[in-house]
Amino acid sequence: MHKCRPGAVLLVASAITAAAAQAPPGQRELHAAECVAALKVNTESLAINVKAGRSDLRPLLLTRLQAGTAFVGDTFLHDDQDEQRARALTDEALERQKSLTEAQLAARQAFCADEGARLLASANAIERVVVNRLARKRMDRLLGS
Repeated sequence: MHKCRPGAVLLVASAITAAAAQAPPGQRELHAAECVAALKVNTESLAINVKAGRSDLRPLLLTRLQAGTAFVGDTFLHDDQDEQRARALTDEALERQKSLTEAQLAARQAFCADEGARLLASANAIERVVVNRLARKRMDRLLGS
């Protein structure tokens, strides 16, 4: 019978963890980054309009922030808990979406907003509370409140 040394176990566990961290992002993770990027641009634009006096857009701003936050939460819970990696994927998605036409970006934003709303609707009560709170905090930051 072989005796397992604690150092060897730690080395193997460390190698497995490192390999997992280096794994390329999955489709779900990439899609979430695309949607977070699209909704980020959308919410920044909405915030500018709200600050310029279009208070009628405030509910839409909050809804879009909730959708984006739902994607972040869903990715964190199911795919990737590495915030730095998630931010890098979103930054890459922001760069890629610069090549989209205005109509293509608007279509992506609408699609992602709908999907984010579905994610939020399927979340449990605690997850919805967290998403709503984070979205409101983000709205306050965007609006300088």
